[in-house]
Amino acid sequence: MTTRLLGIDIAPGEVRIARGERGLAGVRLTDVSRVPLAGETLATILARVGAARPGARVLTALPPAAVVHRVLALPFRDRRRLVRTVPLELSGQLAAEIEDAVVAFEPLSEGAGGTTVLAAAARRADVEERAALLATAGLAADRIDLAPLPAWNLVGRQAGDAALVLADGTQSSVSIRRGGRVVALRALDRAPSEPDAFAAEVGWSLAALGELPATIILAGADAASVIDAVRSATAGIAVVPLARVATTRGGDDLDACAVAAGLVLGAGSEGIGLRLGGTQARAASWRAAAALAAAAVVLAVVNLGLWHVRLAQRDATLRAAIRSAAAAVLPEAPLAAPRAELEAAVAALGRGDGHTAGTLALLREASSRVPASIHLDVDELVVEPQALRLAGRAASFEAVEALRRALASSPLLAGVAAEETRATVDGRGVEFRLRAERRTAPGTSS
Repeated sequence: MTTRLLGIDIAPGEVRIARGERGLAGVRLTDVSRVPLAGETLATILARVGAARPGARVLTALPPAAVVHRVLALPFRDRRRLVRTVPLELSGQLAAEIEDAVVAFEPLSEGAGGTTVLAAAARRADVEERAALLATAGLAADRIDLAPLPAWNLVGRQAGDAALVLADGTQSSVSIRRGGRVVALRALDRAPSEPDAFAAEVGWSLAALGELPATIILAGADAASVIDAVRSATAGIAVVPLARVATTRGGDDLDACAVAAGLVLGAGSEGIGLRLGGTQARAASWRAAAALAAAAVVLAVVNLGLWHVRLAQRDATLRAAIRSAAAAVLPEAPLAAPRAELEAAVAALGRGDGHTAGTLALLREASSRVPASIHLDVDELVVEPQALRLAGRAASFEAVEALRRALASSPLLAGVAAEETRATVDGRGVEFRLRAERRTAPGTSS
């Protein structure tokens, strides 16, 4: 019996289509095509595609920017325990709660110490919106995957450990495969329309995601326009187009339709992907449904308790920071109400009292030096007698360097250096830690 397969990748301005068949001999890709909107609505095009291939199993994918992901190391291997634990562990590592999230995961490796998994969370509204869009056109999404993971189904194992760079407008991304598993993924902010900036982001993203791969495989609708820039930015690493290592032929449109084609080829038992939604699901008894509902109630209670603990910890941290700042500014004063006394000291400084000018002047100077174009999330700001320490997150390595240069230009600071700079776990920012020596400006006390 042959099952017809239909891979659909919805991109800005066009729809990428891949058609295939699954039979006893395995999965076969028959053709790929690109359908521009050209004044038509997306629903009209999808309806026409579905009418041309009735009864096909429909596969689609969400762009990587629509999800957050983490690599989690858990101390057990039982899948039932993983199903119960991964959502809770993932939510504990995110900076903010994702309302009504859909969580999916795939094991990366197993050992005596437990299991390492790649876990992703998407808003349920985004998943349901994609399913509803297809349903309006008469297409029931059998599986909703996460791009660009399905594109790896086009890359044979003989390619070894490699990086896949998808140059595809606002849906561009980079992912890394090691030991046959996709172990890292990052959505790219720079568009391929700026080849040099795009290539630079690819370069430092690969460096931030761990050991540099031996090969970069370039795919996507904009691959041809950035291949020279990527080669220049990643000297020493072989950069090859997807067509050179692909396990199937798809014509000139294979690069642009890599995700759609990968959805079709991944319909087999060993396909690479991360299922976020769709109608395909394992049958479960009412007892299992009741157990899952009970587990959900327990997790909700635990989650509420965890957020209460986090809020209490943040409040205690804030109070300690206020007391520390007040003690630094008013070292000789008894601190019964640190916040009020610190505000009074600031008011006194505004009237011309000079005994607190050192620390407060430093804080005011550092704040004024931060460029308006830099957006920071500050986790730590410590003023010591001889130094200023600042830690937090910024959008990019360039932003951290701009902040360092701005602080270095201050007459109150010297020797400003980045003690630690690294990409965040989700790959969408940079964590940093800066330290600067204090100077005593004329007319102020240190």
